[in-house]
Amino acid sequence: VYLPWFRPEPLRVPLPDVGLIPDHVDIHPFGALVAAGVLVGVQVASKRARQEGLHPRIIGEMCAYVLIGGFVVGHMLDAIFYHWDVVQQDWTFVFQLWNGLSSFGGFAGATLGGLAWIALRRYPLIPFADQTSFAFPFAWLFGRIGCFVVHDHPGSVTDFPLAVADYQIRGELPPWQARHDLGFYEIFWCLAMIPLVLVLARKKRPRGFYLALVPLLYAPARFGLDFLRATDVPSHDPRILGLTPGHFGAVVLASAGL
Repeated sequence: VYLPWFRPEPLRVPLPDVGLIPDHVDIHPFGALVAAGVLVGVQVASKRARQEGLHPRIIGEMCAYVLIGGFVVGHMLDAIFYHWDVVQQDWTFVFQLWNGLSSFGGFAGATLGGLAWIALRRYPLIPFADQTSFAFPFAWLFGRIGCFVVHDHPGSVTDFPLAVADYQIRGELPPWQARHDLGFYEIFWCLAMIPLVLVLARKKRPRGFYLALVPLLYAPARFGLDFLRATDVPSHDPRILGLTPGHFGAVVLASAGL
């Protein structure tokens, strides 16, 4: 018994017929879920900051830098590491920020954004970064649900019970096969992490505790899941010594946590 294949269509919202504006706007499920994740993450981080005696406005300001850096660098590294063939044909693809994101690229960009905020505002990094790390599983849950509903992380063909049946790959023709969906599997990581951090938060922890804990618990899960990535589909992940860019990113993330 596999999960049924589905891919929801964008929700078309009509707009009033005024001047030069379009007559409708399409709300895509992935974009809506990512936006929800951002809002939830900022709210959780702000509430956590207030409990820790930090000003929520300051954490909101930091989140803005982190999000901008995450989305910009997340796409750029996704283009370079995962779609280099496209970049070679059209270098402007690197700047088409709406065309794909890399999670580890997002982590790198978020870090750069946080460091830029520190350089400009002269606030200490660890206390505020600790709150965003605490909020990460809450936000990541919505992001990975978004990945799952659009099925943008196809895995290898499998008979595993939680595989997605008739997994449709863009550019390929049927018959479709059951495949791992890596975005779906990371939902379970979030569902395990959220109660964990809530339980841990009942006791006072040193500043930087979650900043270390969350990378240390995410990196091994991601390292293992990347072995399930598809190798038989067009523009699949490049491999270096049999490992994906995600594998190397997980090693860097775990090292940062340590």
